[in-house]
Amino acid sequence: MLRSPVVHRTAGRSVPAGFVLILLMGCFPSPASAAHGPVYAGSVSKNGKLRRKKSLHAKTKKSSFTVSTIGAPTLRAASPAVNVQTILAKLPSINAYSDGPNGIRSHITLRGFDAYQISETFDGIPLNDLFNAAASNYASARNAIPLTISDLGSISVYRGINNPSVNSLYSLGGTIAYAPRQPSPVFGATIGLGLGRYATSRIEGRINTGSLDGFRTLIDFTRDESNGWLQGVHNQNYNFYLATVKRFNDGASKFFTYIVSNENSGKTPHTVPVPLIDQYGSSYQWPENWAYSNQKDHHTIIITGLSTALDSRIEFTSKVYYLGNTYSRLSYANPLEIPETNPNQPYFLPNEPETYAGYNPPINYYNPVALFGSSLNGSKYHLYLNNTSSLGFMPQARIDLPYNTVTVGGNVVYGTLHSAEYWYGSPNVPQQTLYNDAWNERDQRDFEEGFIQDEIHLLHDRLHIEPGLKYTQIDTTDADNAGYFYSFGGTVSNKEHYTSPTLGVSWQITKPWVIYGSMGRTFKVPEIGAYYGSIGIANNNGQDVIPRVLVQPEYVQDYELGTRYYLHGFEASLSAYREEFDNKFNYYTPQVGPDAGLTIEYNGGTAQYQGVEFAARQYWRHWYAFANFSVNQASYGAFVSPFTKSEAPAAPLAYIPHHMANFGVGYKTGPYNLDLYGKYTGPQSTINATTGLTSNYVQSGYTLFNLAGEYQLDRAWRFRLDVYNLLDKAYYNYAFANATFNNVPFVQTLVGEPRFYFVEVEYSFH
Repeated sequence: MLRSPVVHRTAGRSVPAGFVLILLMGCFPSPASAAHGPVYAGSVSKNGKLRRKKSLHAKTKKSSFTVSTIGAPTLRAASPAVNVQTILAKLPSINAYSDGPNGIRSHITLRGFDAYQISETFDGIPLNDLFNAAASNYASARNAIPLTISDLGSISVYRGINNPSVNSLYSLGGTIAYAPRQPSPVFGATIGLGLGRYATSRIEGRINTGSLDGFRTLIDFTRDESNGWLQGVHNQNYNFYLATVKRFNDGASKFFTYIVSNENSGKTPHTVPVPLIDQYGSSYQWPENWAYSNQKDHHTIIITGLSTALDSRIEFTSKVYYLGNTYSRLSYANPLEIPETNPNQPYFLPNEPETYAGYNPPINYYNPVALFGSSLNGSKYHLYLNNTSSLGFMPQARIDLPYNTVTVGGNVVYGTLHSAEYWYGSPNVPQQTLYNDAWNERDQRDFEEGFIQDEIHLLHDRLHIEPGLKYTQIDTTDADNAGYFYSFGGTVSNKEHYTSPTLGVSWQITKPWVIYGSMGRTFKVPEIGAYYGSIGIANNNGQDVIPRVLVQPEYVQDYELGTRYYLHGFEASLSAYREEFDNKFNYYTPQVGPDAGLTIEYNGGTAQYQGVEFAARQYWRHWYAFANFSVNQASYGAFVSPFTKSEAPAAPLAYIPHHMANFGVGYKTGPYNLDLYGKYTGPQSTINATTGLTSNYVQSGYTLFNLAGEYQLDRAWRFRLDVYNLLDKAYYNYAFANATFNNVPFVQTLVGEPRFYFVEVEYSFH
């Protein structure tokens, strides 16, 4: 996590009486499937048996919002070249990639909104870190990975703000809803082994117990290991998944538990200057005697709940959940290879040692000069810890009435964070406050939400009107000890509350043709950096003060129009959207001066996101073909930059490809299943690392082709081949404009994955 010295905070507000009513209404449980979006567990018919609700396909067709899905066959066929985010890159308006193996340093944008501005859920439970907003790769935790594809049954992507029962924390641009993989009613076990390029390997074991005293249980274990396509980025990932479900009361009630334990460890891939890549090759990384980062991350997800249908009209669900993440990183930078001491090495290294780490009682009693000869030698090792946990309760109720369906619910979540960084001159770094700590903070953030929404269906179910309202209250407290980044410790806190209204309308003109439109408004509170940046600052008189947090929440107003067409194996959709931003967060990272290496957060004024999405798919006999195309445009309005102290002109936002396209064909007959598909990612603007503003360097567009083939020998044996980047296209995942120690401009980047091939064999017992 990078420290920010700027002043931030928003004012607290009181709780209106209306919130109490919404929370009381939300105390009723909801349909088990409400967490999955429009898939419902069922309700009870007159004879007491479970009656299934409308299918996902039927609900999606008539939805008033833009929805895409990825089903179980696509997930089961995924190779180690993709993860839970990058598999979404085949959908319109999604740009997703990883900078290393097993999903480390993953990045995703949806309609230009990045991972900090979209919500990700698992069985409806929010995965986003309460303090740093993203679900993975947040707070410099490069291998924070909550889920793997083996844990999933399907994925639904809801674009825009959407209904209150669908959207979740930080859902400005959309929601990615991961549905848990379900146990089978039939006993079976599978053993899988895969090998691929870059010393990539996978071992997977899975067992379905079938029904044991009414309980169906699935247990899955996966181990993935790879050296990656860059030098010195070996990584391994262990994933354990358990799902157990028991239906009772003649199928009207269901108990369920899902457990995920995902552990990842390895070295971090770092951005490097393009001149060094040109000199040493595309796999170049900083030599380990110059700089490295060893990291370990462990995610835990536990969800348990009870769903019951009282009669044919009312269905309840309550869920209790726990999410925990522990992350540690030991990084090293050689004081002899930093530009401040070596004029022959002009580039800044990651996690550079500090010149001001010294004996400074009562703040820091550590004396690097006495122990290691200099401040630089005494701070060449950095130990960074970021541990979070959250405990939540999510009740919902679904009520089917003659002409409408009402859903009422809530979510109460209590979260904690302990984050710290310690400097030392050897890898055995002590963890002592007021000795060698750069910072040591303990934070708390609580979300309390209540919502009510309605789905009114008229004209023989041809017209759907879907209004909704969510109320959210957030309490945040940040407490920091004194350390190298703070001349004194302190606590800053505030309380906020907001309402988020939505409205959607869909009209089935003919049986195959539907048009729809929606609008909504929502918000995102500042990340924890806006709070800890308020601590340790002196006023103009040199007095230590705790000022207010000045960074205001982001607001987004969303408008959408779209149409869908389904007929005889042909599907097509067309949508257009516009999102208006207020108080948009922006960041810059000075490379020199007292704030060097720190991420500075501030409100960057207004921005507009808009675009058009088209998708089509055709099925006939053994073949299918698909294509989708999206145009996404996002730009800032004018604002005053705190770096330049002047008005910055309107400019396009960085890292948003203006054009993207996906296309492919598939063939399936008998035991054979073949897929050939490609993705075009258009040029995109980049940032200037020092100013945080859009730079003059434009990252080039590229097209990647991928091939997948499967052969099912019999019920027991399955063989699979995957080739990613079939034509071995050279491209950059990520790049930005930077400057050397002597202020010479250059481009810094991470190289995308070259051709990757992987073969896998599975044997199943039945």
